[in-house]
Amino acid sequence: MISVKKLRSRKGFTMIELLTSVAVTAIIISVLIGMTRIAMDAWKDSRDKTKASRLAKEALETMSKDLEGIVIRSGNNYEWAFVKSESSNKDGPLNAEMSNPTEILFFTGATDRYDGKIGTKDDKGGDVSTVAYRIVYQDQLNPGENEFPIFALYRDLVNPDETFKKYLSEENLMSGGIYNSSDTSDQENFLVENIFDLTITFIFEYQDNSGQTFTKRVPVTADGSGTNRLRIFGDRVEVGGSVLNDPSGNKITRLAGCELSVLVLTDSALTLLKNRNFSDPSELSKFLNENGFHYSKSVILPRP
Repeated sequence: MISVKKLRSRKGFTMIELLTSVAVTAIIISVLIGMTRIAMDAWKDSRDKTKASRLAKEALETMSKDLEGIVIRSGNNYEWAFVKSESSNKDGPLNAEMSNPTEILFFTGATDRYDGKIGTKDDKGGDVSTVAYRIVYQDQLNPGENEFPIFALYRDLVNPDETFKKYLSEENLMSGGIYNSSDTSDQENFLVENIFDLTITFIFEYQDNSGQTFTKRVPVTADGSGTNRLRIFGDRVEVGGSVLNDPSGNKITRLAGCELSVLVLTDSALTLLKNRNFSDPSELSKFLNENGFHYSKSVILPRP
């Protein structure tokens, strides 16, 4: 049996010791929470970057493949490519409209024509297709409702049989209303989401009177840093309504390459865009730089 004297000799924790242990425990928990938050943020950033890279790769590779097969036949006044970017056609929530709503239309030898059934009974002949690209802010499931809108890149591929009947040998593909640009953003033409901005720069090549080769870069933008409209015909190139000439006054017609650039936004950034009103363009630009990823790709076209 324990004596009273021994019981009195036993001591418990003092209040100071208890407070110290609680403080140390709180510090350890705070450090662990901070480390977990850092790890979660790093994981989220890595996930966002991986998804953005995947989306950009799909968009850029699809466009590059079409551009590498672009068809431009010289010696005529027919229109073979049309690109425009107009500020009056901006889409977006609140004050977060696209700064460069580009639309592209051209002819190409696309390998996925006839749904990839080339050489089968579904192949109706021909190898020149019409292809159009457009970024639109709309509800993918219910385009007319706009309940859950997203920024998305659309690709409309018109098979060679329909291309031959409707679009080849025409002088005004889009400006004349022959091709309806709203058809590009039909639901079945959805290509990839979260694409906020698309910029294309055409690179033309020409020779001066001494035979030296030079290049002319023509970006298509709506912000005034380039032209807002470019048309390629069989006998000329029109930039903003004027014929593109070299310094000697000769027409430039040789398309040497293109540079593509896309801005991909994260899912969280798109959610913020829908609920945030930006007071000025600089604030929107800063937000896009912090919550978006820029990707670019150069396309070298084969010499004729």
